[in-house]
Amino acid sequence: MRKLVSDMPELHHQLRGHRFYPTAAELRGIPALYAQDGKGEAAIIHAHYFSGWGDWYMTELDHRTGEAFGWACLGGDLLNAEWGYFDIVALESHVPTKPGTLVERDLHFTPAPANKVLPSGRRKLRSSED
Repeated sequence: MRKLVSDMPELHHQLRGHRFYPTAAELRGIPALYAQDGKGEAAIIHAHYFSGWGDWYMTELDHRTGEAFGWACLGGDLLNAEWGYFDIVALESHVPTKPGTLVERDLHFTPAPANKVLPSGRRKLRSSED
Protein backbone atom coordinates (compact mmCIF):
# COMPACT_ATOMS: atom_id res chain seq x y z
CA MET A 1 0.00 0.00 0.00
CA ARG A 2 1.33 3.42 -0.95
CA LYS A 3 1.93 6.01 1.71
CA LEU A 4 -0.12 9.16 2.02
CA VAL A 5 1.41 12.46 0.97
CA SER A 6 1.54 13.39 4.66
CA ASP A 7 4.04 10.55 5.22
CA MET A 8 6.42 11.45 2.39
CA PRO A 9 9.93 12.58 3.28
CA GLU A 10 10.66 16.27 2.91
CA LEU A 11 13.95 17.03 1.18
CA HIS A 12 14.11 20.68 2.19
CA HIS A 13 12.54 20.62 5.65
CA GLN A 14 15.62 22.14 7.31
CA LEU A 15 15.79 25.01 4.82
CA ARG A 16 12.07 25.64 5.08
CA GLY A 17 11.84 25.28 8.83
CA HIS A 18 8.26 24.06 8.64
CA ARG A 19 6.17 21.21 7.33
CA PHE A 20 5.46 21.30 3.57
CA TYR A 21 2.88 18.55 3.15
CA PRO A 22 -0.55 18.63 4.78
CA THR A 23 -0.80 16.49 7.91
CA ALA A 24 -2.98 13.38 7.92
CA ALA A 25 -5.64 15.40 9.79
CA GLU A 26 -5.48 18.19 7.19
CA LEU A 27 -5.70 15.66 4.35
CA ARG A 28 -9.08 14.54 5.64
CA GLY A 29 -10.42 18.01 4.80
CA ILE A 30 -8.91 18.24 1.30
CA PRO A 31 -11.16 16.70 -1.35
CA ALA A 32 -9.95 14.12 -3.85
CA LEU A 33 -9.36 15.06 -7.48
CA TYR A 34 -12.60 15.95 -9.34
CA ALA A 35 -14.61 16.33 -6.10
CA GLN A 36 -15.19 20.04 -6.76
CA ASP A 37 -15.46 19.70 -10.55
CA GLY A 38 -17.94 22.17 -12.02
CA LYS A 39 -17.94 24.55 -9.04
CA GLY A 40 -15.81 27.15 -10.81
CA GLU A 41 -14.56 29.86 -8.50
CA ALA A 42 -16.92 28.70 -5.74
CA ALA A 43 -14.49 25.76 -5.27
CA ILE A 44 -12.70 25.89 -1.94
CA ILE A 45 -8.96 26.55 -1.99
CA HIS A 46 -7.42 24.35 0.73
CA ALA A 47 -3.73 25.26 0.58
CA HIS A 48 -1.42 27.92 -0.81
CA TYR A 49 2.19 27.28 -1.81
CA PHE A 50 4.51 30.09 -2.89
CA SER A 51 8.03 31.06 -3.88
CA GLY A 52 9.69 34.02 -5.55
CA TRP A 53 8.76 32.52 -8.91
CA GLY A 54 5.18 31.35 -8.40
CA ASP A 55 2.02 30.74 -6.42
CA TRP A 56 -0.06 27.56 -6.35
CA TYR A 57 -3.54 27.38 -4.81
CA MET A 58 -4.81 23.83 -4.27
CA THR A 59 -8.48 22.88 -4.45
CA GLU A 60 -8.13 19.08 -4.68
CA LEU A 61 -5.44 16.49 -4.07
CA ASP A 62 -4.69 12.85 -4.77
CA HIS A 63 -3.66 11.95 -1.21
CA ARG A 64 -1.29 9.20 -2.36
CA THR A 65 0.51 10.67 -5.40
CA GLY A 66 0.59 14.39 -4.60
CA GLU A 67 -1.10 15.33 -7.86
CA ALA A 68 -3.15 18.43 -7.15
CA PHE A 69 -5.64 20.59 -9.01
CA GLY A 70 -5.87 24.30 -8.51
CA TRP A 71 -4.76 27.68 -9.78
CA ALA A 72 -1.13 28.49 -10.57
CA CYS A 73 0.51 31.81 -11.32
CA LEU A 74 4.14 31.79 -12.44
CA GLY A 75 6.24 34.93 -12.33
CA GLY A 76 3.31 37.09 -11.21
CA ASP A 77 1.75 36.87 -14.71
CA LEU A 78 -1.96 37.03 -13.87
CA LEU A 79 -3.06 37.06 -17.52
CA ASN A 80 -1.41 33.70 -18.19
CA ALA A 81 -2.08 32.11 -14.81
CA GLU A 82 -4.44 29.19 -15.10
CA TRP A 83 -6.36 26.37 -13.52
CA GLY A 84 -4.80 22.95 -13.92
CA TYR A 85 -2.84 20.12 -12.38
CA PHE A 86 0.43 20.40 -10.50
CA ASP A 87 2.54 18.04 -8.45
CA ILE A 88 3.21 19.08 -4.84
CA VAL A 89 5.94 16.43 -4.53
CA ALA A 90 7.79 18.15 -7.40
CA LEU A 91 7.26 21.54 -5.74
CA GLU A 92 8.65 20.26 -2.43
CA SER A 93 11.69 18.71 -4.07
CA HIS A 94 12.49 21.71 -6.30
CA VAL A 95 16.14 22.57 -5.71
CA PRO A 96 16.44 26.23 -4.71
CA THR A 97 19.22 27.77 -6.80
CA LYS A 98 19.14 31.23 -5.24
CA PRO A 99 17.31 33.06 -2.43
CA GLY A 100 13.55 33.23 -2.92
CA THR A 101 13.30 30.08 -5.06
CA LEU A 102 12.43 27.59 -2.31
CA VAL A 103 8.74 26.66 -2.53
CA GLU A 104 7.01 27.05 0.83
CA ARG A 105 3.58 26.39 2.25
CA ASP A 106 1.58 29.36 3.51
CA LEU A 107 1.05 28.35 7.14
CA HIS A 108 -1.37 31.23 7.73
CA PHE A 109 -3.69 30.32 4.85
CA THR A 110 -7.33 29.66 5.73
CA PRO A 111 -9.43 27.62 3.28
CA ALA A 112 -11.92 29.78 1.41
CA PRO A 113 -13.70 29.95 -1.98
CA ALA A 114 -11.42 30.77 -4.89
CA ASN A 115 -13.33 33.95 -5.70
CA LYS A 116 -12.46 35.26 -2.20
CA VAL A 117 -8.78 34.21 -2.23
CA LEU A 118 -7.32 34.57 -5.72
CA PRO A 119 -5.93 37.93 -6.86
CA SER A 120 -8.03 40.28 -8.94
CA GLY A 121 -6.98 40.81 -12.56
CA ARG A 122 -6.93 37.09 -13.35
CA ARG A 123 -8.95 35.20 -15.95
CA LYS A 124 -11.89 33.71 -14.11
CA LEU A 125 -13.01 30.09 -14.15
CA ARG A 126 -16.66 29.60 -14.92
CA SER A 127 -18.81 27.08 -13.11
CA SER A 128 -21.06 24.53 -14.78
CA GLU A 129 -23.96 26.70 -13.56
CA ASP A 130 -22.80 29.84 -15.46
